[in-house]
Amino acid sequence: MSAEKESLDFDIVFIGAGPANLTAAVHLQRLVTCHNAGENTPIEPDIIILEKGKYTGSHLLSGAILDPSVLESFMPDFRQRGCPVETEVTNESVWFLSEKKKFPIPYLPEPFRNENCSVVSLSRFGSWLGEVAETEGLTILDNTAAVEPVIENGRMVGVVTDDKGIDKEGNTKPGAEPGMRLNAKAIVVGEGAHGSIFRQLDRAFSLSEEARPQLYETGVKETWNVPAGRIKAGDVRHTFGYPLPSSVYGGGWLYALSDTELSLGFVTSVEPFRPVVDPHYNLQLFKQHPFIQSIIREGRLLEYGAKAITSGGYHTMPKPSGPGFLLTGETAGLVNMQRLKGLHLAMQSGIHAAETLFASLLTNDFSEDAFRSYRNRLEESVVSGEMFQARNYRQSFEQGLYKGLVQAGLSLKIPGIGLVEKASAPKENRLLPKRKEYRNWLQKKQAFRPDDSLTFSKNADLFASGTIHEENQPCHLLINPVDIADICTTKCTEEFGNPCQHFCPAGVYEIDHETDPVLKLSPSNCLHCKTCEIADPYRIITWTPPEGGGGPGYKLS
Repeated sequence: MSAEKESLDFDIVFIGAGPANLTAAVHLQRLVTCHNAGENTPIEPDIIILEKGKYTGSHLLSGAILDPSVLESFMPDFRQRGCPVETEVTNESVWFLSEKKKFPIPYLPEPFRNENCSVVSLSRFGSWLGEVAETEGLTILDNTAAVEPVIENGRMVGVVTDDKGIDKEGNTKPGAEPGMRLNAKAIVVGEGAHGSIFRQLDRAFSLSEEARPQLYETGVKETWNVPAGRIKAGDVRHTFGYPLPSSVYGGGWLYALSDTELSLGFVTSVEPFRPVVDPHYNLQLFKQHPFIQSIIREGRLLEYGAKAITSGGYHTMPKPSGPGFLLTGETAGLVNMQRLKGLHLAMQSGIHAAETLFASLLTNDFSEDAFRSYRNRLEESVVSGEMFQARNYRQSFEQGLYKGLVQAGLSLKIPGIGLVEKASAPKENRLLPKRKEYRNWLQKKQAFRPDDSLTFSKNADLFASGTIHEENQPCHLLINPVDIADICTTKCTEEFGNPCQHFCPAGVYEIDHETDPVLKLSPSNCLHCKTCEIADPYRIITWTPPEGGGGPGYKLS
């Protein structure tokens, strides 16, 4: 869009209205209010929170189990304020699944336990935190995507938001509005896993230069209503094994939000060196296991969704700050895969970010040196301690399930023991077109027929996600036509069998070698999980935010 962008000035801009940034904004506002109530020179910072979803919480998805320790400290009266805690964890178990049977793990080590934890819907929780922020006088600008950092003289000084009303050819439609340039003294980036602004900052400032390569999983989730008597509120069950081969990291979960409503899902490792996976298909197979089927049969699907999960842990964390910006939550790599939790770490990072920003507001010092105190706060807090304790957990499974279980078990006896470097999975464990295992997998997948009662197609599940995009807009999945011709048509077909048609949990990518080009995109299906860019073995896909307000509309996830 050629129209000149409006330029607005703020003190602090938050990119993303997730738990980390909302906690940071609320805590910062409280620090400012407390300061101004004393006999001090008042400060009145201009703060704005950007949310690319249609409402706060619409893009938030997780299991989720909340360790309430940070929330209790941050907001002791959270229950009185209507925090949507669905239930407390009342019973938990871990199971190994074969194709037809289940085997209980008789003893749960302390890191895997969920004592004093709560089952929550992350979208509900995020929506509530947004309401708290607004009652504190903060402004959330939803339907607004941050698309590009503004970098001047080696510093991030602002962010550009999305243009609205542009058609597929790049022409303006009636009522089109150009994006805005939001200038700020500090920007807080909390986009979740593999965010687009973070990736641009990483390239500009080498944030991951000192870290090991990040690892990712894709979690695919459904929320169900089931007949009474099948579960009890607070039941928590984790599984590993079926339907994954031992060479692929992942597992399933089932959390009872009430006696009749439950969250269930499956997590599958997605890596560019092992891209032939289908997280959605794995979830459907998981539900067919007698153990899961006995709980959800005759039930009703309520909602579906998917997201990428940052799982590499302590040694893969990027630098949490740079000139003009801070990273919070999962953008900063704060997920503890050993505990299968990150919500409390995200909120704690938000608290430390707020304290760092407050100190800068008091001194009017927003220099890179001043922002380094954020890293110090993280390292001196429970955040760094917990992440360090589990530092080798996820990497232990890179050589397979059974070796991983041995490594994980040893690490509980001798903290820190484990693989020093990330090891690539053996080639013989990969699904490749020339291997018999690939042909068997593809044959079973092609023969799978969802029954629309227990199992569903990607299109049927997509409908349950509430995903809506403006159809006539530029494609937000950037792929060079030359790459489609050179890679998708032959090279990727021969080496990997065009895995994009499998690993996307929303069916965005379709390969048809009878057409030109062979790749057909359905970007309006996109769940914003970013699995495509993560798993793409040739790095030719770039995920960018579509027009703000598009995407899933989670309410239960």
